[in-house]
Amino acid sequence: MIKRILAILFLCLPAHGAVHAGDLRSLFINMPDSIMPTLTRSERMDFLDYMDSGMKARVRNRLGGESVMTGFSDRSLTVITSQSGRLEMVLFPLRKGKNLICIIKTVTARFEDSRLSFYNEDWTPVDGRKLIELPQLDDYLTKEALKQDSLPELRKQSLLRLQSATAVDGGLEFRYTSLDYIGDDADRFRSWFRTDPLRYIWTGKRFERKNK
Repeated sequence: MIKRILAILFLCLPAHGAVHAGDLRSLFINMPDSIMPTLTRSERMDFLDYMDSGMKARVRNRLGGESVMTGFSDRSLTVITSQSGRLEMVLFPLRKGKNLICIIKTVTARFEDSRLSFYNEDWTPVDGRKLIELPQLDDYLTKEALKQDSLPELRKQSLLRLQSATAVDGGLEFRYTSLDYIGDDADRFRSWFRTDPLRYIWTGKRFERKNK
């Protein structure tokens, strides 16, 4: 209860006093509801209370289902928002002690598909096109695949081009998840795709591809 009272008092501080508090905890609590619409600020605070107490961090969301915080550290957290959704929040360091906030929303139904968005510490959106060049289909293909006469057929069939993203130490990893949508021909093309994820490293200004 004392932690909750202190947290509420902190949130009531003037905005100019909170600007310097770029820690994950305060940023998560002050996250706009539009980013995680199924959970209120109070429920986000409940997550942290449960984690602090060593309890399983699960709350009832606005849809009547259950959301669970499965990970929390100084720079990242993960919330299973629903039976078919996951949200990751990650801080990447900028100059002068500030952070870039990366939000990864992943639909976890039959095949995972992720969407990334970026924000400053005041939750002002940042244009992701200036930060990362997202992987395209050819980035996932092996050299063998690029020599195949059937490659145009694969490109035509693999129209969805879903990919999952997750945060790793110092960067992001992407995996191609569209292949099974092709259907019966999926096994035919499976060996054309690299098995290791595409790794991007944060340089302090943008994400650069590590393995090509």
